[in-house]
Amino acid sequence: MSGRDLHGFITNCRTEDLEKLTLRMKDGLGSSKYKPAEYEKLHAIVDAKRLQSAHIAQKVKRTLRAAKETKESSLLRQHRQVWSRENIKLANAGEKAEAELQGFLRPNGLGSRTDKGILSELLDHELLLESELEAFRCATVEPIWQLRDDLQYRLTEVQHQQHHQPPQLADWEKVLHQVNFVKDQQDAINEKLHTEYLAIEEDILSLGVEESSTKTADCLVQVDQVPEEVLYLDCPYPGLTASLIQEFQSLSEKYQSRLQSVQDRLQGLDRFCGWSADDHLRFQMTVSQYPHDLHNHRALYMDMLQRLFPHRSRQELINHKLSWDWQRFTQTQLRVVAQSWQRDRADLLFKVLVTLEEARQAYQEELALHTDRQHQQEICSRLSDKTLGLVPSWASGNVIRSREAVFDWH
Repeated sequence: MSGRDLHGFITNCRTEDLEKLTLRMKDGLGSSKYKPAEYEKLHAIVDAKRLQSAHIAQKVKRTLRAAKETKESSLLRQHRQVWSRENIKLANAGEKAEAELQGFLRPNGLGSRTDKGILSELLDHELLLESELEAFRCATVEPIWQLRDDLQYRLTEVQHQQHHQPPQLADWEKVLHQVNFVKDQQDAINEKLHTEYLAIEEDILSLGVEESSTKTADCLVQVDQVPEEVLYLDCPYPGLTASLIQEFQSLSEKYQSRLQSVQDRLQGLDRFCGWSADDHLRFQMTVSQYPHDLHNHRALYMDMLQRLFPHRSRQELINHKLSWDWQRFTQTQLRVVAQSWQRDRADLLFKVLVTLEEARQAYQEELALHTDRQHQQEICSRLSDKTLGLVPSWASGNVIRSREAVFDWH
């Protein structure tokens, strides 16, 4: 046996190890350190933990539901505030428009017989519209109110008769038949109104009113070259006129390129930003109700847009808002460039008119000076002629030389 084997064979035994080994031999395969598992108690603990977690989950759900309801009520409250302000603003605008219309339609505001005839026709048309509105109300609204009153009366009778005898099926069938008849009638009326609405919309589009208003709103500016005041203005110096015309042409060329680029970019954009006309108009009206000075205005109008357009995603609404913002920015840029051109053109025209006035004054002064010189020369010539007739012949040469010297000096 080598030294290495001897070292592996010899073991170090302590008293504690002997005691543990003795206990191990006495207990056999079992061990006193490990107790048998109590599965029933463990199941009870697991069930208690599971029940506690279920209670916590229900509490979290109730908290989330309460938070959602609180948020919803807060949003609705803010929406009501916006709607109330918008309602007041629209009511004031309606009253103002009505007052202006009544002021225009007063007999004192119309002077000629033609105007009074137009006023009479408008009043007759107003009476006709009122009679048609009353007939429409009697044919559409009154049946609904009558049906409502009838149903309330029948419901009251049924509640009183439930204790004595049950209602018969035939009575309910009559009520349902009447309700369905009114519903079909209202559907037919709505369909007729929608058809008339589409016809009126086509008539308005055929007149081209919307296109002309759109062109006016887009502020399409035509940059002219030179104003007529400069072209047909009398200027004594042709070179000055040419230089002033060149200044106007340079200014027009400078703004023409800028305006053309902005107009091309604006005409390349879709008028309704990829949506239908009705949806785009509803989008515009909704966003305009929430001004920038309103707290949390972006979240409010996005919430309202999601309610109005449930079939569109939030990203679609954001993209449409960005497209509309870009369109408005382009229109504003076009308007700013047009205003800058008009301002610079007005300033240049004012300077040109001042310059032309100064040039005319300078020309008048030069013309007056030239006239004075001619007058002086004529006086000198007459005086010299008289002098030649009075002096002797030997002095005439000196007089002539003096006159020539005077003329040369002038």
